[in-house]
Amino acid sequence: MKILLIRYQEKGDINTRLPESINRAKGIIPPLGIAYIAAVLEKNNYEVKILDTEVLNLTSKESRERILNEHADIVGITCMTSTFPGALEAARFAKESGAIVVLGGPQINAFPKESISYDFVDYGVYGEGEETMLELVKAIENKNKKINLKKIKGLIYKENKKIHVNEANIVKNLDSLPFPALHLLPMNKYECIIAEKPFITLMTTRGCPFQCGFCFKQPTDNLFRMRSSKNVVDEIEYFIKKYKIKEVMFYDDTLTLNKGHIEDICKEIIRRNIKIKWEGPTRVDCIDENLLRLMKRAGCKLLRYGVESGDPRILKLMRKNIDLAKVKNAFKLSDKIGIETFAYFISGYFSDTPESMNRTIDFAISLNPDWAMFTIATPYPKTNLFDLSVNAGMIDKNYWLKYTRGEQVGRMPYLVNDAEKWVRKAYFKFYFRPKFVFKKLRKLRSIEIFKNYILGIRSILSV
Repeated sequence: MKILLIRYQEKGDINTRLPESINRAKGIIPPLGIAYIAAVLEKNNYEVKILDTEVLNLTSKESRERILNEHADIVGITCMTSTFPGALEAARFAKESGAIVVLGGPQINAFPKESISYDFVDYGVYGEGEETMLELVKAIENKNKKINLKKIKGLIYKENKKIHVNEANIVKNLDSLPFPALHLLPMNKYECIIAEKPFITLMTTRGCPFQCGFCFKQPTDNLFRMRSSKNVVDEIEYFIKKYKIKEVMFYDDTLTLNKGHIEDICKEIIRRNIKIKWEGPTRVDCIDENLLRLMKRAGCKLLRYGVESGDPRILKLMRKNIDLAKVKNAFKLSDKIGIETFAYFISGYFSDTPESMNRTIDFAISLNPDWAMFTIATPYPKTNLFDLSVNAGMIDKNYWLKYTRGEQVGRMPYLVNDAEKWVRKAYFKFYFRPKFVFKKLRKLRSIEIFKNYILGIRSILSV
């Protein structure tokens, strides 16, 4: 049985939060989700391939040819809400090839029934896909035996003209999963503006207890789980040997949520004398000076902080449960210890005003992080931001349902006037300061990083 797993190019992403030039410049990282599913299937002796049309930059025609030429029995496609139209195009190509088509990812978790309602989609995965996909493949392989689809946790299936959604699947023992099948990906093609090649992405935990107003909570967020420090560092060592990686990009929701967990990982890296640079995402209220010092010793070069706003009223509305004093302290400590910082900001949030957006820009400049990203607020499905926007009559309550059904809905309206202009203003005011330019020049570590700086400057000039 041949299985093809796909990450597909965005097709007409009308609701992107980033300026197109910034989106291109930030780079493309490996798709960890389908790499994990591939590893589980390979471990069970199935023939698996991964097609990442995004990093290969394939056209629709080229993608169709690649999909048809694989002659796969089963095609699994991952999709976020923004990439759903592309995922549907890939599903049509897969069905044209005669394959059984399975969709998974955040979009499916948001609208499980609607997302697989199309004739050319057979199944969906609700929750984490590793165990569900394996059980589904086994069931399809043993098609002569009567399989009770109700018993496959996390499966979305069609029966008697009805769509059924089983209980979400959550992998409780993360150490039981094999390392992601990165050997099935074109690892030399992945790039990130803040990382040196070659690098890998890696997750040490799954789940998120926070309730930020702009974030869609998936079923898998309900249970926070951790890998053992040994398992995490074993993976780092494995990929150092396999790919001679220079950096690890952690992609947990909050890397330092459990301080004891990241402390154990750092101590294990130090104990094994592993020389590796790494970075990851966290919150300003989930660090302290002692932890940062240990992380620095273990190779941490950069932390990504979700600041989001420099206006206290907007920050409260976002449900971040942090204040500006905590933000300032986190950036001050990071700078003191020598860990670089990346700050995320959202412009044009619900009830944002010119005054509050200017405060955010000024606050970003006062923090003086090594990197900053400014995005436009987009009310994604089933978020508090979406509810606020609907209740205020700013967007149609059925917008995302219509979008999922393929109806012509156009771009979701911005929540403030001239949102794109405010993002453009933020990028120019932040990056084209003498203080910032001198700071970056002092920290040049390699020709590759210098090239990344030039790429970043060009993308900002194109905003």
